[in-house]
Amino acid sequence: MFQQPRTRRELFVRPHLDCSPRSVTVGFVPSVAPTIDPAQIDAVVFDIGGVFTVRHHEVVGGALRPAGYDVPEGPAAYHRAHHDAVRAMSDLLKAQESVNEYEPELWLYWERGYIRSLGVPDEQVEEAVRTVVEAMQSREIHTIWCQLLDENIAGFRRIVASGLPVAIVSNNNGTAEQQLAHFGIAQAGPGPLPSVAIIVDSTIVGHSKPDPEIFTPALEALGVDPARTLYVGDTVHADVRGAQAAGMQVVQLDPYDLHSDFDHARLPNVGALADLLLG
Repeated sequence: MFQQPRTRRELFVRPHLDCSPRSVTVGFVPSVAPTIDPAQIDAVVFDIGGVFTVRHHEVVGGALRPAGYDVPEGPAAYHRAHHDAVRAMSDLLKAQESVNEYEPELWLYWERGYIRSLGVPDEQVEEAVRTVVEAMQSREIHTIWCQLLDENIAGFRRIVASGLPVAIVSNNNGTAEQQLAHFGIAQAGPGPLPSVAIIVDSTIVGHSKPDPEIFTPALEALGVDPARTLYVGDTVHADVRGAQAAGMQVVQLDPYDLHSDFDHARLPNVGALADLLLG
């Protein structure tokens, strides 16, 4: 998931709110059985946004409620809103055949889907979108995308601990490594956190999904055949299309079964993926 960078000079500082993990449990199992054969997987590559983190409910709700919008409390509705927004982008992709990851209109489309999911009436959606976008502009990215997805992080740790080679590839703002270290999720190379072969950040390498070139550093660091490498993401336009263009296998995290009309592999969370790969 693209993390909407504002500037390459954006500094990494500690968040201004409590971004401690909050559990978001989703029991829905996608209606399409996964087409993943564990015997055909030699390595796994993960996205960050939408996989390990989503936007914190207190950040979004804290922007909307003072402006008079009656939006839910707690993380569950905002987790669902993230995935409803992903589905909105998938609808746009179906209508247009392709979308530009860095096109502002794409992210306004995403934002509208998110806001509608929170129950904002249609006639108020555009103003609510402006309210949220303006609030986000004054914050560092890691103080927005700081709702940690415990079940996904736990599944990721199981996969790393199994010895299966792992890397991370993210459309990000140049601080992907710092974000992962700050939240205690992962690090590149040896150290106290779960270790991955490489953390690829689109701003640093100069390529962004769905451009398949962004996956090249990860595949080289892992030393694996793309066809035997599984990418884990949450969007169709960037993650599924990008990984497929790179010749990789791909699974979309689709916990609310919103993409049953697509034919790629889907799972509800990384815990389910760990169960599948590790038995």
